[in-house]
Amino acid sequence: MTKEQFIKRIQLIQNFHSEQETLSALIGKISDGYCIVDFGNYLVDEMVCMINEALHIEDEDLLDWWLYEDVDKVIYNNDKAISVRTLDELWDYIDTCYN
Repeated sequence: MTKEQFIKRIQLIQNFHSEQETLSALIGKISDGYCIVDFGNYLVDEMVCMINEALHIEDEDLLDWWLYEDVDKVIYNNDKAISVRTLDELWDYIDTCYN
């Protein structure tokens, strides 16, 4: 998988989740309850697994952490802070550590 393919696929996942959130908000406005739209999550999970396999990422939680955790995207390795705030930086980290 190339860097461009990796970035495109992660961006597709991000866009998909954004669309789910928008749909949830719209349904919430026309209903009397809180709505969570989660259709298609199994496809996202499989895409993340495929990316992990293609890039030989041993830490199976890395991409989920990057996509879903609302934290500063920094990884510490031997007391050294490694920024993975952008997709480019995440790619560089993965490429250095796993390939």
